[in-house]
Amino acid sequence: MSQSRDFFRQSLRVAAIAGGLAVVPVTVFLCYVGYYLWMPWYSVVAPFPQFGFNLRLDFYQTGEGTEDTGRYLSLITDSAYHTFMMGGFGWARRARTNIYRIDEGQLAVLSPMGNDYRITIHPFAIVPVVSDSGAGWQYLGAFDFAFPAQGKPRLQFFDAQLPECIPMVGDPSKWTTLPRATARQASCQTPP
Repeated sequence: MSQSRDFFRQSLRVAAIAGGLAVVPVTVFLCYVGYYLWMPWYSVVAPFPQFGFNLRLDFYQTGEGTEDTGRYLSLITDSAYHTFMMGGFGWARRARTNIYRIDEGQLAVLSPMGNDYRITIHPFAIVPVVSDSGAGWQYLGAFDFAFPAQGKPRLQFFDAQLPECIPMVGDPSKWTTLPRATARQASCQTPP
């Protein structure tokens, strides 16, 4: 009887060691995948206390062939936190995302791919911008990469002191129909 108990205890020890060894690589793999998918590579918050909201732009690493662009904008108010995925790929090369105030309750977000959105703050709603030149909008600034002399590039929000410019991709003849057409250029000056 004691021999079978010893065998049983020994079997439990071997199973525990084998299980523990199997858990380590699985845990490492899950941590890597979680970091890769759930943590943004770049993130910045732009506060607008005078208007009662903040905007947060997150850039996530995405794989080829996915529907996820990796570009997410969040509207943060005292009572809500709304996030949506912006259309258009290539945030690593075309990061600039311009922000405009349409009126007291609406914003516009314009991007280099022509994926432009109108955001209603209360109640929260997002729709594509159509047939609006944007002439009366107030330019608040833009999210873009800064390239310091020392260190890595970092995503920042530049207020309206940064000249209004949207570095576009594609055929320039198609830009004329988009909002703020005069601000759309083939390239823009890199922020300081």
